[in-house]
Amino acid sequence: MKKIAVIIFSLLLMQGVSAQKFVVPEIPGDIEKSEYANYTQDAMNCIDWLKTHSPSDPQREEVSTYALWWLTGTPDVHMVLTSDVLKFEDGNLLMLLLGGWGQYAVQNKDDNQLKGCLAGINTALDYYVKYRKELPKDKGAETFLKLRDKGKLKAYLAKSMPE
Repeated sequence: MKKIAVIIFSLLLMQGVSAQKFVVPEIPGDIEKSEYANYTQDAMNCIDWLKTHSPSDPQREEVSTYALWWLTGTPDVHMVLTSDVLKFEDGNLLMLLLGGWGQYAVQNKDDNQLKGCLAGINTALDYYVKYRKELPKDKGAETFLKLRDKGKLKAYLAKSMPE
């Protein structure tokens, strides 16, 4: 009888954990550039969430909105976006490019455009491979995947990215 009670209790605990939704932070009103640092961890959590949840998850738009708010406002992340980089057709992949780049910049305290861009593109490509069945075919992703598989992605990006 104790075994059954333990199993039921364990199942109830697991159900409670899996039923919890990610709480998307609220975007504050007007803030100074220096105040964005107070929201860095929330932004990193949102980007991590985006990297691990299905493109059809109903929270995706709200989580993306918060991450994009932070990425476009923080003075700690600088991105040079060129036409050679902006090849993704799917908005999820573009958001992951920006998010992966932002995470690289924050985690490494590095403003190297090539390394940040490469981290962002690899983040988007890893997601594309993982969720390929749920995403439409993306010509930009396919191009980048071919370059990555041949070991030529960094060289391709280096032609248009400042170091």
